[in-house]
Amino acid sequence: MLAFNKKFWLFTAALNGLLAVIMGAVAAHAVADSQLAMMAEKASLYQLIHAVVLLSLSNRPGKFTKWARRMFLIGIILFSGTLYIRALTEWAPITKLAPTGGLSLMAGWLLLMRASFKEE
Repeated sequence: MLAFNKKFWLFTAALNGLLAVIMGAVAAHAVADSQLAMMAEKASLYQLIHAVVLLSLSNRPGKFTKWARRMFLIGIILFSGTLYIRALTEWAPITKLAPTGGLSLMAGWLLLMRASFKEE
């Protein structure tokens, strides 16, 4: 089983940053439909923001921070990932997962707020 340690989160943050930049370029240059391109650009923005957050949290201990990182990663996959799939394949039903990803991102922020009080 993969250990969720500092190196894992640093790698995960870097990978998400890289993928966000790549997908932003794909959206700008390879997605013909302007509405789908905007969808992919929004996904790229959200992924990049949360990659930076993961980077900033990669060395921070605590159970609430640990769960915030996990929720951010799940949110990136479900929100940005489904919007990318929609933009690249035009498969509309996949976007039904995006709200769950958005809720995961919100949960990550709430957990981070909780972590600001007192970590256990």
